[in-house]
Amino acid sequence: MSRQPRVWLAVLLASLWLAGCATTEQTEVQRLQARASYERGLAHMRDKQPALALNAIQEAIALDGTGATYRNALGLLYLELRRPDLALDEFRKATEIDPHYAEAHLNTGIALAESSRWEEAAAAYRRAIAMPTLAVPHVAYQNLGLALFHLKRYRDAEQALKFAVSLEPQMEAAYYNLGLVFVAEGRKDEAKAAFRRARDLAPQSPFGQAAVGQLRALGEGG
Repeated sequence: MSRQPRVWLAVLLASLWLAGCATTEQTEVQRLQARASYERGLAHMRDKQPALALNAIQEAIALDGTGATYRNALGLLYLELRRPDLALDEFRKATEIDPHYAEAHLNTGIALAESSRWEEAAAAYRRAIAMPTLAVPHVAYQNLGLALFHLKRYRDAEQALKFAVSLEPQMEAAYYNLGLVFVAEGRKDEAKAAFRRARDLAPQSPFGQAAVGQLRALGEGG
């Protein structure tokens, strides 16, 4: 009788070990399935099939809720669908999973900006800029400049936008927004120069076309 408890303990430990192995194996399979669903979702996004992309990425999250990239992708999809409120929830979940996920902080700012929450957007952009892993700092600085423009902090906006074009000299959006800053400050000649640069860099883009309109409003033909 004295050996019986040890026998049962050994059986219990063995059963727990086997259950642990099964759970680990199941988790790994789910992670692989989640990755496949995520990649399928990205393919649907590239093919402009938002409904299919939504289903696939939501499936990835259901299989693996620890994937910050899945949350970020779902947020981007919601932005495309013009639902910044839903996008913001996903970007925030992504940064909760991985606080150092720079792109998710940047996208948080974009979602806030889509709702005209400029002060919060500027703070999110600054968090992204502070992270050395950010792959597109020029985008963050351009977006920060636009947020500061809307907050009427024109000098800070100018500084951010000029830094954006120092990082990416072909960024017509930054030149266009710099033109808006100069208009707000009454610096007409500098505004014209910025709008001309935006127009010349990408004449057929939305920013290039908008720059033509701004130049006409300033008394200059496009």
